[in-house]
Amino acid sequence: MTKTAAMVAILVTATGISGTPAHAGPEWKPCAELHDKWTEKVPEDKGEAECTYVAVPLDYSKPDGRKLNIAVSRLKAKGQRRGVMLMNPGGPGFYALPQPFSIRDSKIAVLEENYDLIGFDPRGVGFSAAQFCDHQSPPSPPPTSAEDRARKSFDSYADSNKACAAKDPEFLAQITTANTARDMDKIRKALGEQKISFYGVSYGTFLGAIYRGLFDSRVDRMWLDSVMPPALDMAQMDSDIAALGAADVEPFLKWLAARDFEYHMGKTVAEVRKILLDLRAELDAKPRGDIDGMTVGGLASPSPNRYAESARDLVTLLEGGTPPGSQPVRAQSFGVDGFQSNALAARAVFCNEAIGGRDFADAWAKRQERLAKYPFTGGYIDFSLWCADWPFPTRPVQLPKGTSALQLSGHLYEGVTPYLWAQRMQNTVGGALLTIEDNAHSGARRLSCSADKMVVFFRTGRTDNGTCEGLS
Repeated sequence: MTKTAAMVAILVTATGISGTPAHAGPEWKPCAELHDKWTEKVPEDKGEAECTYVAVPLDYSKPDGRKLNIAVSRLKAKGQRRGVMLMNPGGPGFYALPQPFSIRDSKIAVLEENYDLIGFDPRGVGFSAAQFCDHQSPPSPPPTSAEDRARKSFDSYADSNKACAAKDPEFLAQITTANTARDMDKIRKALGEQKISFYGVSYGTFLGAIYRGLFDSRVDRMWLDSVMPPALDMAQMDSDIAALGAADVEPFLKWLAARDFEYHMGKTVAEVRKILLDLRAELDAKPRGDIDGMTVGGLASPSPNRYAESARDLVTLLEGGTPPGSQPVRAQSFGVDGFQSNALAARAVFCNEAIGGRDFADAWAKRQERLAKYPFTGGYIDFSLWCADWPFPTRPVQLPKGTSALQLSGHLYEGVTPYLWAQRMQNTVGGALLTIEDNAHSGARRLSCSADKMVVFFRTGRTDNGTCEGLS
């Protein structure tokens, strides 16, 4: 038997195909033996981590059709074992195979006594079956207006989406959160577990919520930190983040008005607002390289510790200069602790399941509506451009109420996944919501108060609707 054939035989045996009893489980090997560069990428592994593959259908409506291999890792429980805990670090598009080590390097490390910690790369990412695409649109002339800039960005995304989808349309059409949740259940079955626990942050909260919606009876305990909204709507997400930034504008304008002697933008809030809105309109009509009206919006909504820096940068813009390192406000990538990422998989997840963002005229019209409501921060539009001319139909997910143990944690002041998304998720699916008074995206496991509650939850199932003082 050739080496390739032997590996195929191992994978087939490990995943129960060809009649192998499911209870036999997958064949585990040291991760460094299965994955090139594992030791380089995960130097903290001293040979403890085991890895395997689990075969899943590409298309769950065709269970006997094309298969994908999902890469799975494990750190075995060190003490009295309760079960398994799967986890996802966010993204979408983030590698997640090394995630068990993120638990060890946190304030919830004691949970490795009770749980086999299970990491896995979602379909389309990392060591699992993936498709990478480095398509680049040809350079275009400098934009002549904010609309022209957005149109060029839309066209660039559209070119990339079409070119990348053409490589393997069958594959890309099946990169969805719902399918990744189904893959998680295949992992559960391969592990021989009746139920799983799950810890997800950022985009991983959406994955966890969908798994719970599909397989509620198979959830033991689930904690979701820095929570995504219960439905992906590109324009609504743009609007939510615009609203969050807008709340920071008025305090800053008051601060500037009180310092007219230094920055010369006006002695009243009304005067300062007019000067800055005129500047925003000027840069929307005629961008300066990478600087446009959204740059003003970003500088006009700083956190208090950046007031002086933003004020100096705004003065530079008003004088016709370019602040050092100044960039327009752009969409943030969800998730933390990214091992590596696959931007194509990230777009596929959003575009196969999200509402909106496929038509430029609609995206631009919604941007104008946001600007009318949030004059400084409403120009944000990148979410609404990712899915430009996406060639596959949208399959939105409807999340039901669940009954399994669910704890949400939301960070009151964070700007990546706004706190109101956690509130919406709780209203939709149920569970308890712990409020953390900070802006630390996905920081629950690094904070003593919330980490202590997390350990209690995973050991006893006790939820908490209280509050934790956040990271300073």
